[in-house]
Amino acid sequence: MESSKSIPAPSQPRELSRLAALLRYEILDTPDESAFDDFTQLAAYICGTPIALISLVDDHRQWFKSRLGLDVSETPRELSFCTYTIEGQGLFEVEDAQRDARFCDNPLVTGNPNIRFYAGAPLTSPDGYNLGTLCVIDRQPRQLDEAQRGALVRLSRQIMRLFEERLQAHRYAEQAALQQALLNSAASAMIVTTVDGRVSGVNPTAERLFGYSEQMLIGHPLTSALFPQEALQRRATILGNALREPIEPGFAVLTAPLLEGRREMREWRLLHRNGSGVPVLLNVSAIHDERELLRGYIVSAYDLAHQEHLQLRLQQIAAQVPGMLFQFCWRPDGNSSFPYLSEGVEDIYGLSAAEMEPSIGPVYARVHPDDREHVLASIRQAASTLTPWHFEHRIDHPRKGVIWVEARATPMRQPDGSVLWHGLVTDITERKAEQLELDKQQEMNRRLLEALSEAVVACDADCNLTLFNHTARRWHGLDAQQIAPEQWPDVYHLYHADGVTQMRPEEIPLIRALRGEHIRNLEMTIVLDGTPRYVLANADPMYASNGQQNGAVVVLHDITERKQIEILQRDFVSTVSHELRTPLTSITASLGLICGQVMGAVPEHLQELLDIAHQNSKRLSTLIDDLLDIDKLYAGKMRFELRTQPLQPLLEQALRSNQGYAESHAVSIALGDCPAVSITVDAMRLEQVLSNLLSNAAKYSPAGETVAMSARLVAPQRVRVSVCDKGPGITEAFRERIFSKFAQADSSDTRQQGGTGLGLAISKELIEHMNGEIGFDSTPRRRACFWFELPCHTLKGAVP
Repeated sequence: MESSKSIPAPSQPRELSRLAALLRYEILDTPDESAFDDFTQLAAYICGTPIALISLVDDHRQWFKSRLGLDVSETPRELSFCTYTIEGQGLFEVEDAQRDARFCDNPLVTGNPNIRFYAGAPLTSPDGYNLGTLCVIDRQPRQLDEAQRGALVRLSRQIMRLFEERLQAHRYAEQAALQQALLNSAASAMIVTTVDGRVSGVNPTAERLFGYSEQMLIGHPLTSALFPQEALQRRATILGNALREPIEPGFAVLTAPLLEGRREMREWRLLHRNGSGVPVLLNVSAIHDERELLRGYIVSAYDLAHQEHLQLRLQQIAAQVPGMLFQFCWRPDGNSSFPYLSEGVEDIYGLSAAEMEPSIGPVYARVHPDDREHVLASIRQAASTLTPWHFEHRIDHPRKGVIWVEARATPMRQPDGSVLWHGLVTDITERKAEQLELDKQQEMNRRLLEALSEAVVACDADCNLTLFNHTARRWHGLDAQQIAPEQWPDVYHLYHADGVTQMRPEEIPLIRALRGEHIRNLEMTIVLDGTPRYVLANADPMYASNGQQNGAVVVLHDITERKQIEILQRDFVSTVSHELRTPLTSITASLGLICGQVMGAVPEHLQELLDIAHQNSKRLSTLIDDLLDIDKLYAGKMRFELRTQPLQPLLEQALRSNQGYAESHAVSIALGDCPAVSITVDAMRLEQVLSNLLSNAAKYSPAGETVAMSARLVAPQRVRVSVCDKGPGITEAFRERIFSKFAQADSSDTRQQGGTGLGLAISKELIEHMNGEIGFDSTPRRRACFWFELPCHTLKGAVP
């Protein structure tokens, strides 16, 4: 009996190996088996105990493969007595668990099943690992005698043998299933026979090939079922003469070479069930068991009819392939030959297959003299390295003259040291001509790009710059660099139209086009060495022939001279406007006093002339104010006093301010719905925008109509203010330039409506300076609706 002292835990590597050995038997958590139950009953009977277990211990539990007298199927490892058994050597016995310091507090002792006595014999694998135990348990203190202990140990060894047999049975079953699967899936017909040549198994391929089911062939002699007797007799005679002993014309014809230590593959024409012949390539292999005893034979038959059919199909396919398919054999002694040539040989070389078959010489003679050495060197290089060969060269064709061919082949080293090539030669004369023409076209395109006064830049789908024409290199001061797009603004000096604010990478036209955008007339600046160059950018994505986007291109047009002229014009207009404003103000005021008869009565015949002069002086003052406003906006000198304020009062004020003007045109203005929101704007500038929109609407509305002004939310924090009339609408020709300076729908000298053409341009600049957006919707000859959108916030206490 083992000492009652506790046994030290095994080393971690040893325990991992033990667990691996346990898992190898694939027995954990399997169903009950009567073979194991017999052992637990026998152990309980021999030892006279009410409980007997076959226990297997894994990393966290002991699991019972068989149990007698116990209901549970497993217990935690830390509570198990068997842990001590597997960590020791030999039988482990506890006479009274309540008196043993290791177990007296164990729940299995203090509670159900109230263990008092335990004895366990380890289940030791052939490689020395204790996988579990055969143990007996009693609820009374006791001890085993020597005969019982010996019986328990012997039974544990028998259980381990049962484990081994069970494992072997599983392996044999797996091997048998694998072998059957291999037979069933084999492309060749496979027939298994007994030692005397009777059929014991047939795979599905054999059933299909010979027309017999497996049941029809089982137990019948193979040679009498499938082999023509005349063929067997001829083969038996040949073998008998070779071996100098008589050979029976039966199964011995197939096995005689094996007895001589030879395996041979031979073509036979076997019999189909319908009496027709089946050409096959036959091979016979002996089946031996683990003791090298002969158990039977496997006869494999490869269907040559199928191979012949495939060869015919290959020839048909080869006839459709443009060019010449070939097999070329290069031998170490320098000789060469063509084992296979397709019908395209005459089209490529002007030679027949018979002329080419013996040697490469006739082919080599057809190669253009300037290409021969290069062709031969490339073949030698590919043969020495066994790498695929690809070469384009010229051929002196006897009928076609000089043609271009492309040769491709893959070399394979053969057992005899020769190299067998499988390849294709195609006529590429037309492709070469097209390539030459394409090269000419590309060169012409390159020259055109270099000659353009516009800068052209392109990139591929991965944002790698691929094109910088001469103008682009001159403007940017360098050629295309392989750098990340994040560096483009710094390296290529890219700025916004103001020439001061550097562009962010995502704002660059080329990158935007790569994202699928179409950029039109975007103003930007290239600032090289402190000198700005103003350009208009037009960018588009580029697509391959399959519709896949493969890059983007941008064309930059230099507008520096135009910008300088605009600056001069703006300066001139600003100067003239300032010079005219003061005297014009005095004139307008004086005319107002005179027309108002402040200076005394005015003769009736002069009153009408003075009124006309007064109205025109006010109109001229408005024009000068507009010119000064647009000048300040473009120069960035207009000041905005932005304050957050309710929207509705601003609309009401604009209505009051413009109602008189509307009435002068026999038109009324009505304010519709307005959400309870606040906006952050310059109130005076917003009123200027609304006055422009309302006065235009009144001016173009028929008499008696109503101009509708309203507001609505287009997003949770964005409001749209609309001014709609029932006038003639906006023509298609005028839509693109409606927000341009001095733009008027009727610019003739006889136009009915006055105006400077600056109102909408000023309104657009004012709205955009207040973080808004302006636009219009129009139905020609029926209506026009101008709108602007601004960020907004809901007023506190407002009902949504």
